[in-house]
Amino acid sequence: MDNGSNTEVSKGGRPSRQDLDNTSNMTKREQASALKEFRKRLLLNPRSPKLLEKMFDTAFDDEHKQQGLAMKLLADRLMPLAGFTADGKTNAQVSINISGLNDGVTIDGSTGTVEDSDDES
Repeated sequence: MDNGSNTEVSKGGRPSRQDLDNTSNMTKREQASALKEFRKRLLLNPRSPKLLEKMFDTAFDDEHKQQGLAMKLLADRLMPLAGFTADGKTNAQVSINISGLNDGVTIDGSTGTVEDSDDES
């Protein structure tokens, strides 16, 4: 039954390789807009809570054949990577050097010591 319109009907499933390759031609603004729209649709979908429940059920089911994949997806999305790296903000040190023409002061951020570098010899 053709109603004479030329609109293409979107079919379900994965996008074609050609469609995926076409996304590389999108500008950063277009990509950000598409991601924002996708995020909105995901959050507003009434079945989203059921999807999350299913993901957690799969991740905690030792007999499920996709348990590892579900655990990886949840870990990648829910755990902040910065909290588990050695480059975290807790190891940051501050060192301030203040010097003038004849004198200077050094403040060591790791120990909190202040050194006056005046030469009184």
